[in-house]
Amino acid sequence: MTAFMTPSSATPPEPEHRPADSLSRCPVHRHQYDGAAAATVDDAHAPGLAHHFESLGQQFSSAKLGMWIFLATELLLFGGLFCYYAVLRGNHPEVFAYGSQFLDTWLGATNTVVLIVSSMTMAMAVSFAQRGQRRPLVWCLAATLLGGGVFMGIKYVEYSHKIHDGLVWGRGFYAPPHVEPPAPSANEVEGDQAAPPPPPPPQFSAKTGESLWMATCRSCHGVAGEGIVGQGKDIRGSEFIASQSDEELVKFIKGGRMPFDKLNTTGLQMPPRGGNPTLKDDDLRHIVAYIRTFKAPEPVAPSEPDAPTEGAAEGAEAEPSAPPAGATAGEATASGAASSSAQSTEFYIPKSSIPNAAQGPRGISPRFRAQRVQPLIQPVAHHTEDPTRPANAHLYFNIYFLTTGLHGIHVLVGMLVIGWLLIGAVRGRYGPHRFTQVDLGGLYWHLVDLIWIFLFPLLYLI
Repeated sequence: MTAFMTPSSATPPEPEHRPADSLSRCPVHRHQYDGAAAATVDDAHAPGLAHHFESLGQQFSSAKLGMWIFLATELLLFGGLFCYYAVLRGNHPEVFAYGSQFLDTWLGATNTVVLIVSSMTMAMAVSFAQRGQRRPLVWCLAATLLGGGVFMGIKYVEYSHKIHDGLVWGRGFYAPPHVEPPAPSANEVEGDQAAPPPPPPPQFSAKTGESLWMATCRSCHGVAGEGIVGQGKDIRGSEFIASQSDEELVKFIKGGRMPFDKLNTTGLQMPPRGGNPTLKDDDLRHIVAYIRTFKAPEPVAPSEPDAPTEGAAEGAEAEPSAPPAGATAGEATASGAASSSAQSTEFYIPKSSIPNAAQGPRGISPRFRAQRVQPLIQPVAHHTEDPTRPANAHLYFNIYFLTTGLHGIHVLVGMLVIGWLLIGAVRGRYGPHRFTQVDLGGLYWHLVDLIWIFLFPLLYLI
């Protein structure tokens, strides 16, 4: 027995000591290398660690700090746009009240729900990457990418509709609607003998000028130049216009006329270019061509008074009635002056350019009972012909396309990042020890969603 009682066998085997970081590699008690808990782990040779970092924890903290600084610059960018929105809305509230009616609230609400859901799937993707669940990570990234695609598809529908209707920024907002010319009939073109081409239209046509006039000048000078009280004078048969050449009139409209001008006979201001700075010189020439079509109103012959009767003749020859009893001499004089002024003063009230309100039916019509809907005012064919359109209405679509367009560019960039993350997830690149890229991509996508949360109510709801 003593032969077998060697020192080595008598001493019980020492327990195996694991390194301090063995628990980090245990599937149950695994630490996150990208978090602060990895500071005690010796990961100098860990995959994905850059040479200028001491640990994955330091690398993760540095990357996240850089991402937050970048997101702060994005907030400064959109914060400036929100300040511009506040100033513009404060100075022109009527422009926002008019322009918001052309937006589809349901499409904007749908995009809001889509981005909120995509933000949730992106947060789930970060969680699955930290836990090393590859398949759910791939599905969540794919769902987030799909949400971004749905958002951009809805924006494409909105943009295409507005561009088709001329609801754009700048000068294009006031352009008249484009009408396609009718196709030639079979009688006009037979065989090789085609009908001669129509003569080219004049360089500056009154037809085009009429559309520009209705969009800019009508609010002050009326439909046919008859003028509106307190806004603009009657220019039909104007000697000043007749004495000026077309180029002189264009120069006059470009400069306008101030109230303190000695040649101003109304005391009203005519703003340069009629208050529409987007009008070009050729547009003014079209307007001048339309002004040349105005005709002076025909004078109305005074009606002959009826033959006076015998009693009336006697009353005409009689002396004016005496002032009432008790009236002073000053009151009698004022009464006679007011009567004389009322007989000699003639008032001219020009016709308003605003159309009359629609005449509603009497009682309850059978059509209303059947459909439960009875529109009282039919919408206008085009916004350039809308008499209720305020001045500078294009400013609303300036801020609309600027903010939503810049946000759409950020959505496209986010989709590229998520697509790149999806490819890496499919290849098994991310796990508990390497999920920094997924986390930073999620931060960027959350910022994009947050900006839209502010844009939707500012543009679509209020």
